[in-house]
Amino acid sequence: MPYGYKHMDIKKIGKFLLGLTLLLSVIIPSFTFQSRTAEAADGYKIVGYYPAWAAYGRNYNVTDIDPTKVTHINYAFADICWNGIHGNPDPSGPNPVTWSCQDEKSQTINVPNGTIVLGDPWIDTGKQFAGDTWDQPYAGNIHQLNKLKQINPNLKTIISVGGWTWSNRFSDVAATSATREVFANSAVDFLRKYNFDGVDLDWEYPVSGGLDGNSKRPEDKQNYTLLLSKIREKLDAAEAVDGKEYLLTIASGASPSYAANTELANIASIVDWINIMTYDFNGAWQKISAHNAPLNADPAAASAGVPDTDTFNVAAGAQGHLNAGVPAAKLVLGVPFYGRGWDGCAQANNGQYQACSGGSSIGTWEAGSFDFYDLEANYINKNGYTRYWNDTAKVPYLYNASNKRFISYDDAESIGHKTSYIKSKGLGGAMFWELSGDRNKTLQNKLKSDLSNGGTVPPADTTAPSVPGNARSAGVTANSVTLAWNASTDNVGVTGYNVYNGANLTTSVTGTTATISGLAPGTSYTFTVKAKDAAGNLSAASNSVTVSTAAQPGGDAQAPTVPTNLISTAKTSSTITLSWGASTDNVGVTGYELYNGTVLVTTVSGTSATVTGLAADTSYTFTVKAKDSAGNVSAASSALTVKTATGTTNPGVSAWQANTAYTVGQLVTYNGKTYKCLQSHTSLQGWEPSNVAALWQLQS
Repeated sequence: MPYGYKHMDIKKIGKFLLGLTLLLSVIIPSFTFQSRTAEAADGYKIVGYYPAWAAYGRNYNVTDIDPTKVTHINYAFADICWNGIHGNPDPSGPNPVTWSCQDEKSQTINVPNGTIVLGDPWIDTGKQFAGDTWDQPYAGNIHQLNKLKQINPNLKTIISVGGWTWSNRFSDVAATSATREVFANSAVDFLRKYNFDGVDLDWEYPVSGGLDGNSKRPEDKQNYTLLLSKIREKLDAAEAVDGKEYLLTIASGASPSYAANTELANIASIVDWINIMTYDFNGAWQKISAHNAPLNADPAAASAGVPDTDTFNVAAGAQGHLNAGVPAAKLVLGVPFYGRGWDGCAQANNGQYQACSGGSSIGTWEAGSFDFYDLEANYINKNGYTRYWNDTAKVPYLYNASNKRFISYDDAESIGHKTSYIKSKGLGGAMFWELSGDRNKTLQNKLKSDLSNGGTVPPADTTAPSVPGNARSAGVTANSVTLAWNASTDNVGVTGYNVYNGANLTTSVTGTTATISGLAPGTSYTFTVKAKDAAGNLSAASNSVTVSTAAQPGGDAQAPTVPTNLISTAKTSSTITLSWGASTDNVGVTGYELYNGTVLVTTVSGTSATVTGLAADTSYTFTVKAKDSAGNVSAASSALTVKTATGTTNPGVSAWQANTAYTVGQLVTYNGKTYKCLQSHTSLQGWEPSNVAALWQLQS
């Protein structure tokens, strides 16, 4: 997320109860979940996020990172291309800007909706650092990340997609099999092209929460699992070809609502681990001082009126994930390298749990947020600020009685309590946001000291449940089969059963019966059942059950007639509108499928459709097929080739402004002179055209 917070508070997010209803219909279930069994790890993970924008005004470059302090670096963020653009125009967000989707050379690209793209091509792959040469395939932060592996050959780099600002398209991507396929394929392409070792999804948040303008729907809960499963499938295939392991992780919210809005147990069986964001429990959105990341609930906070203290703490957040079926070894605990502050806080209790006028008016980079290195240099027992310790919540805090400012933060002492918690629970390690906040390496040194040097994760549960016995058919209709089986046993406990049609997972249930619907009449299917436990271990398959659905009397096997007279009725530089003559059917036409070449573009119920997200001055070839309620599909219509209109590449010359997105070739005026943009970027104060020759070329 460029130039803003990565994560907003989960409390505020939990109050967004917005969802859109989407009816999903499937004919034959074909959802394949690839399970990643929790295994004993060689050591704890130390995962550090590096935000791309740290290389701008914060002047903290990849070259400032000590790669020996971490095991994994998550590079934040890549984005999702949709209708030719990425970004989020939501005015309530910290950076309400969109850009054209571009490649590593900052050239506009035409890619399908749902494709992962660079978030900021100039800083990601364009900026030249010392030692870069003209003939490199790319430069920028990403090239420098790759060079860190020369210092620490065991370092793994992961591209993180989304974040607080750029989660606006996740729901749309996850909603259909076509867009899930596009996203998963592009993940593999991105890892291969830029030499990343994995992909991290930072969807804030499925079903509800996040920015107001984000796409979201109730089906996000199931669709998120489907999206991750498709990514895992593609990564596994790439591993076989490339001969290396590709990691898949997510960043998760720590609130009860996040656990309720996701299938955490299923997700945990797919991903390598989950980075739980156990911070931002309290902040400027409330007018009572409290702690950013308390390890434990503090009864004094509840008595003072701090909301949700029983669930909004590190231990409760982590336990909520464990209770939802996430194996301990797959849960990586989040630690903040920043603090949160309030102004106008009453002096009682040294400003802690007191009424305040609001969030702090100052901060390191944003009001109310203080990087740890800044706290070290200017606040901790300095300039009127006194450090105090809460021995229940196990966190420090600062209070200045003169200006009545209260700051909650984490330091080496509080992190020591959190690493002890990690060890006591057998968790997978620690994650922190973010590297530029700890420039003296104080907190990184503490994490490395506590979580390495012989410390290893306790062996995870690797014992699979027993095989389900006596799988059998318990009922058959023309469109469904009901199965039953005998319960399995497990050393810890069986959490559910997966039912497979051939190699495809059709459903997961917690009991010992399941009904598989949406099947074709008069068709033979072969089912097996596997038991699973909380660690993600799967049993061997049960005996196979082959059963045929009942024949449907007078079953419809006749396809509709071919759509006729396909024509273009309108077009712009990015859209084409088509219409066609209606088909007929012996029972009735239920809709039409529109194809661009062999790719299904959309499905509609009427006889017209508008295709969006197209490239200007480009030819596309379309066909249409009709379908009926029995699933019969007509032959394709005659093909129609249409060329989009020529786009406007230069919208005119306007005055240069800060915090504005500019693309290659765009003209601006500044101090009476005209400049041409050389590299796509978002302007900042200090980056005026006359000051930055690498970005602007004087024209007159």
